[in-house]
Amino acid sequence: MGQLNMGIPLALIIGAIAIGATMISIWRREGRLRAQRELLRRAYELGEEILGAASAEQILINLRVVAPKIFGVTHVELYLYNRHAKTLDAVDGAVTDAASIPLGAPPAGPQAGAVACFHYRTLLAIPDTSRSPFPVAGEPGAEPRSLLFVPMLAQGEVVGVLEMHRHDRARDFSRDEQALAQHLGNQIGVAVKLLDQRSVREQLFRTEKLAAVGQLISGIVNDLQTPLAAIANLAQGAGDLAMIASEARRASEIVTRLVGFAGVGQARPQPVEMNALLRSLIEFREREWKVRGIRIHSLLAEEPITVMGSRSQLEQVFLNLLVHAEQSLSDSSEKLITIRTSLIARLVLVEIGYSGPKTTADPFSRRPDEGTTGLGVCRSLITGHGGEIRLVQPAAADPVFQIELPCSREKPGAPAPENGRNGSHLMTALIIEPAEVIQIQLRGLLAGRGYRVVPVKNADEGLDLAQRLRFDAVFCSVHAPGLNWVETAEQLKGRVGGFVLLSDSYDADLAADFEGEGRFVLSKPVDEKQLDHVLDALK
Repeated sequence: MGQLNMGIPLALIIGAIAIGATMISIWRREGRLRAQRELLRRAYELGEEILGAASAEQILINLRVVAPKIFGVTHVELYLYNRHAKTLDAVDGAVTDAASIPLGAPPAGPQAGAVACFHYRTLLAIPDTSRSPFPVAGEPGAEPRSLLFVPMLAQGEVVGVLEMHRHDRARDFSRDEQALAQHLGNQIGVAVKLLDQRSVREQLFRTEKLAAVGQLISGIVNDLQTPLAAIANLAQGAGDLAMIASEARRASEIVTRLVGFAGVGQARPQPVEMNALLRSLIEFREREWKVRGIRIHSLLAEEPITVMGSRSQLEQVFLNLLVHAEQSLSDSSEKLITIRTSLIARLVLVEIGYSGPKTTADPFSRRPDEGTTGLGVCRSLITGHGGEIRLVQPAAADPVFQIELPCSREKPGAPAPENGRNGSHLMTALIIEPAEVIQIQLRGLLAGRGYRVVPVKNADEGLDLAQRLRFDAVFCSVHAPGLNWVETAEQLKGRVGGFVLLSDSYDADLAADFEGEGRFVLSKPVDEKQLDHVLDALK
């Protein structure tokens, strides 16, 4: 009986110890889980900050603040691949010992690990550099004790290397930490790609704004140079007014430099062979398409097709459209882009089709910083070339971008025709015509003669543009919606170089009553010889 009474307390003690051990184990496990959840939360927040960063420098700042707490390191470096120089460039190159690491002949020390990580496209973890057979040891006392190199991958391409190290002691990076580091490196790679695409969009947007500034400055030049020249001529005969002549010449020089800065002189159209331009873009994107599994079906016309315009602007437009097509194929099982060129009634038609999903929103209405390709800027540039762009989405076929541009008789390499027949500035014409067929025909004829063309479909919109922009000629239909053509001509009197009325057929009485003092009448469809006669009269 006494032995039984002695056994009960012992069992209770053993049970209590077991329960306590279990609770301690559960508490420790909960503590580890809480720590892991906290690390994952920090890593998630860091990834969000990286994807929203405005520059690579901002990405590095975020990494240096948060990554040491997640991975237990003391320092972080970020290297971006420079495909032109074939180097890994440090983001903070101004304060880093190795601002640029050559990939062909890497230096000794930790930078050799970054190069190996880039070439082999795999994570490289070195817990203790003093025991590592890999040649990453630097100067004694200055080398890091542990290193972690992570390739930054985006769309199958290594865009750089993330380096993290610890100086004071060796550190073994677990498999979970290495997987998390690789996930973070891939997020950085995607962010860097997005920054590059954003830079392209911003450059395209700046091109549009510079074109508008150039037009404004061109108008200022025309308004200022005549009175400045008159002042200089009048002041030549008076010795006391020599200072006026000097200042007038100085003002004229300032205006000339302003024109050169705005690039107005570079806006003169040149012959551009579209098939050659598109082939060069296909070659440029071919490697990216192979990596992403995208097939290209090229149906470019065999004969040369030439348009008048800016080659650089047209390259930007079509590269932008191709990038939009690539991004639309990201979730498609069949990744195919079709490019076709053809010549229809003196109009160049370029079609870019892709096997991606259809969209219900107007892609051209998005601002460049909201979408991914800035298609609204593309439309503005194509319109400035006298063309038209649209997205066609047939019910039983793939989406297709259709770009129409007026064909030119000039050949690439030939001298560009003087714009507006006088070469003084880039001539601009406003077309107010609701009939699309006539609008396309007239756009093609004018653009082929070196004019920049702005088409609208109603008189009210045309009057609004004429108040804000300078037009050398206005072509207005007798059937234009809005304000009638008589009042439209009266409103534009003195604001434009010439007003051309487009009638349905030749009307001798109308021509006799209306023509004169910069006013003309043309019948539709427009005859080229009659158009040339009007343009010559507008010199």
